[in-house]
Amino acid sequence: MGIALFCRNSRRTTVVGEDCGEHPVGCARRAAPWPACCHVLYGRSFPMQMAEEHLSTAMIDQTMRFAASTLDAHASIFCWIGPEARVADYQIAGASAGMMDDYFSGCYVHDPLNVYEVTGFARDILFLEQERVRRSDEENRLHMAFLNRYGMQDEVNFIFRHDGLPFALLAVLTGPEAAGLSTRLFNFNAMHDYLEFNLKMHPRVRKARQEMLLSSRFGLTPREIEVVDLLRNGASNMTIAQIMGIGVATVKTYVINILNKLGVDNRAAIIAFLAAMQLP
Repeated sequence: MGIALFCRNSRRTTVVGEDCGEHPVGCARRAAPWPACCHVLYGRSFPMQMAEEHLSTAMIDQTMRFAASTLDAHASIFCWIGPEARVADYQIAGASAGMMDDYFSGCYVHDPLNVYEVTGFARDILFLEQERVRRSDEENRLHMAFLNRYGMQDEVNFIFRHDGLPFALLAVLTGPEAAGLSTRLFNFNAMHDYLEFNLKMHPRVRKARQEMLLSSRFGLTPREIEVVDLLRNGASNMTIAQIMGIGVATVKTYVINILNKLGVDNRAAIIAFLAAMQLP
């Protein structure tokens, strides 16, 4: 069974061993681990997985466009938040990719809306103008110079949570000609709640909720959950071994453990069990 990768940056699908055109070394290198921007696709399920990946990406694109157009903004940045409140992946619209390269290369330390800090706040809506009091004059000057370099002036962040834990952040940025965001007569809370409700239906969020349930209720380990995800997408034992960098015998042991923990008899029953799971 073949393996391919869908690159979220180039929006191209390539067979392992080829170059997606986005990275100098090629996303589809011959062995794992692959870049975080890539989603692994497996053999006969290529079409179904590609359709789901494109729909998932389109859902975030629509979220970003809606927020930017509603607030008459210049750009928007969507970040998926992973374990320990780290940025797992992001999409950007209305600004160059170089802006995020500069940001993560060190400019974030001066940002009053530092993505690594604000996800730990109790508030779900944060305005740049209001958060500047947490930084020195020099830090605010450096951060404003960074924003101005890319044609930005003001920003509001929306933090989205499930069970109190952040899973995503949306930054909406305006240019120098726009009115200040924090002074607008606009119901930001209503926008946040609307976006959060819809994002909780995103396949990535639903998958994370399911994995949390598999761990907490059924005792599956992280590696067993990884095997479950590969089984769900139709991967054979050999394919799973190649992707995870382990032996086929180890894969079989994982599958047996999963069957025992879920109380089912075969691989098909695992898929049925996942489909029937009621998510919190």
